[in-house]
Amino acid sequence: MTQYITPLRKKLFLLLVPVLVGIVYLGGTVLSSSPKKDKSIIRINNLTRSFEVLSAKKYDGHLNLSLRNNSNKAITAYVFTSRMDPQTVFTFSEDFAFSEVGAVIAPGQDYEKTIGISNTLNRRNEVVLALSAIIFEDNTGEGDPKAIRDIQDDRLGQKIQIMKALPVLDKLLRLSDTALVSYWNKTARQDFEVALDAPNTDALMKLNKKPINNGEPYNENESEQFKTGTQTAKESILQKYQEMTDSVENLRTDLRQSIIRLRDLYAEMITRF
Repeated sequence: MTQYITPLRKKLFLLLVPVLVGIVYLGGTVLSSSPKKDKSIIRINNLTRSFEVLSAKKYDGHLNLSLRNNSNKAITAYVFTSRMDPQTVFTFSEDFAFSEVGAVIAPGQDYEKTIGISNTLNRRNEVVLALSAIIFEDNTGEGDPKAIRDIQDDRLGQKIQIMKALPVLDKLLRLSDTALVSYWNKTARQDFEVALDAPNTDALMKLNKKPINNGEPYNENESEQFKTGTQTAKESILQKYQEMTDSVENLRTDLRQSIIRLRDLYAEMITRF
């Protein structure tokens, strides 16, 4: 039998060669097509004392951030910025002040956030990311004063719009059930739009808590962030009106109870700062 061993081994070897070549090829193809780890360097410039960046990674057009609130106060807003070129600054902010569920980043809490970034920033091998500012639940802040002020101005714009919406909701609740449904469908949206488009001067004077740098009464024309806040709130309120309309038409909610819940939510929101 010894004389047949060598030819048999040769035949087996010849059969195994193409199999091994195929395995090597397939393995190389799978590895080359699998997602490659982004080796970009993310440098963090933290302008705050209390909000720690535990990690920052860039992947597939996003920044994945792991953060921790090291203070004894809840954080209600934060801002990240990155300068892409001398004329362009990437800015991302998250503000919980008008969250319907009253969300905050609690003391000691770790917080994960994924941020979409532009192609310009994504192509960079090194990204310098600044944690520019945070605001606490007592409305104090840490970091860049301008970034803090921008958040406050945006909040003020939203707060004023919510204040304007409240009398419309109260007016609706004074109607009978029959009149309420008819008025809601025919006139309520127009009432909201008229109220939200009204001048902000009276409300700003009434609040009187946002002086500009020279001590003069706050002028809404001084701040683009204020205007952004008013527009954001207007869109949100009108969207809420449409959602409630759709819900009532589909018999999912009672209109009066929905208006009461919305009024109570808005009344609570404007007390947060």
